[in-house]
Amino acid sequence: MNWRRLYAVVQIVGAVGGISVGCAGFYSVIVIGICRKVVGLSDNISVFAVGLPLFIVLLIVFAKYLPRWLHKAGMLSDEPKRFGPWFKRDTEM
Repeated sequence: MNWRRLYAVVQIVGAVGGISVGCAGFYSVIVIGICRKVVGLSDNISVFAVGLPLFIVLLIVFAKYLPRWLHKAGMLSDEPKRFGPWFKRDTEM
């Protein structure tokens, strides 16, 4: 077992997953608040019909695009080419 590879994968999954969930939750709560106050939707409709689908879509988008930006910012330590062929990322922006 390559412990350095395991650490890097756990770091990427933890950092990207945590930041993705946090950002998607933040933006979903903002949109839910706007739907409740400005548009006048009820709580159930704004949370379950607008907020939950938006959260899922944003979570997928952030999980797809955050790794390259976190590598570029230096928040993730190892390059993906050291992880093996199953964990690749785009090098071009």
